[in-house]
Amino acid sequence: MVKRPKVIRKWTLARRFVQWGILFLFLTPLFFVKVESDNFFFGSLTSSSFFGITLTDPFAALQILFASREISFVYLGGALLIFLFYLFVRGRVFCSWICPLNTLLELTDKIRNFFKLPDQRFERQHKKYYAIAVILLSFFLGVPVFEMISPIGFAMRNLLFTFGIGLWLIVAIVLFELFISKRGWCRYFCPLGGFYQSIGKVGAFQVKFNHDLCVGCTKCRSVCFADPDILEPAINRENEYVRAGDCSLCGACVDNCPFGALKITVREKPSVINHFHKINIEKKYPF
Repeated sequence: MVKRPKVIRKWTLARRFVQWGILFLFLTPLFFVKVESDNFFFGSLTSSSFFGITLTDPFAALQILFASREISFVYLGGALLIFLFYLFVRGRVFCSWICPLNTLLELTDKIRNFFKLPDQRFERQHKKYYAIAVILLSFFLGVPVFEMISPIGFAMRNLLFTFGIGLWLIVAIVLFELFISKRGWCRYFCPLGGFYQSIGKVGAFQVKFNHDLCVGCTKCRSVCFADPDILEPAINRENEYVRAGDCSLCGACVDNCPFGALKITVREKPSVINHFHKINIEKKYPF
């Protein structure tokens, strides 16, 4: 009988530390009231200034670029820094480690554990097309479309300033995720998630399965933030890594594996044989 190692949920603890650290960072201007130019940090997830360096959300920068039809090298430079960071680590790491809406919606997962609630599935690849649609609409309408209605932006503004109409959008998403579709907004509809999903496969870090320890209990499927289907190739021993661009490196699957068969690691450079094997797997599982 395989002895189950004691599991320390280190990734969950690290993620909580980052989530609350980010929220505190955005709250610092409220606690330390100074002239903006003297603050070491101020702004929002859309655009911020950190020690005088402008940082911009790449998806927001694209919307502004297409809406204004003008190039701002200050904003594009700040967006490039953020884009390169997520490109190196893994695109959707933003969704599980940074996004304040995800921090809130993790509570809906805990509520779902106590009740048997519906879980309507949708096509999660479509959120990439929603991201493209947002960019095109921004161009034709002359406004950054998603930034006008973004529940992520509303979550930050409600936290920093006051409650408004955005609160009702957030409530609607919470109710949708509770009574219609588990993680429905994040998995299937969020255009920002679709944007980061499109660059997700490039990241240096991946979840790796140790098939000598994995017994196929599928506990990892039950806690996956993105979509349990992205774990199928690894569970079925057809791949060592979770290669899907939708993986957000939340670490939930790693922390909840009762046999310690999963870990987050730097991906290995595939051999020529493994490269062709990967192509065959991706044809079967086009995630």
